[in-house]
Amino acid sequence: MIKVVKKWGLTLLFLAFLGLVVLIFNDKISAYSDSLMVIITAVYVVATVEICRANIKSADATREQIEESRRQYEEQNRAFVVVCFKIIRNGLFVLHISNQGKRVADNVRVIIADDFINNFPDDWDKSHLQKLRESAFTLGIGQEMYVGIGDSGHLEKMSKQVLSITVSYSDFVSSYHEAISIDLTQYFWALVYESPVEDARQVLKKIAGNLQSMDASLKQVVHMAKNVEDHTNV
Repeated sequence: MIKVVKKWGLTLLFLAFLGLVVLIFNDKISAYSDSLMVIITAVYVVATVEICRANIKSADATREQIEESRRQYEEQNRAFVVVCFKIIRNGLFVLHISNQGKRVADNVRVIIADDFINNFPDDWDKSHLQKLRESAFTLGIGQEMYVGIGDSGHLEKMSKQVLSITVSYSDFVSSYHEAISIDLTQYFWALVYESPVEDARQVLKKIAGNLQSMDASLKQVVHMAKNVEDHTNV
């Protein structure tokens, strides 16, 4: 665009110079004045048209740049719901549903394919997943939830069908629709690491068991002491 403006700027400068020449040598070229004016006018018109075209192209490029900037802003500042399969503590299988975007996600729906649900080995889990299909909920920014879908004992049966999920949601600007497919056979090799939190929970569980045992022993000692005291008083 700059090259075009420069080109036709030089053309207009040349026309100005030509006009000056005409004024200086007016007497000599008066016989051809009409023809020269026609030529000069024609060149001026062409130059003006080209400059207008260059301005239009520049305006179009600016408009496209603004649209692209707006699109990138919307893409970076939208709700973004992510659904993934996870194996957590003690081999529990869950769907991890989270909003990793920068807007609240409304009317979130997570639809699991019928083939996967019908293949599910446990009737209670089937009912649980059907309720998920029928639900519509809201996820705040950074909010997440876990939906249990069985455990490692069900993996062989579950993996006979691909886990196909359709996710739909909206924010105050737009609506979104995404499809996810997860092949559970890829998790046959996986081992579940007991996290530090789980380790601490197990330790606390053992401590609680020991405290209960000590409490029962103390109650027994108190009871025996009371019986001895009663017999002594008699």
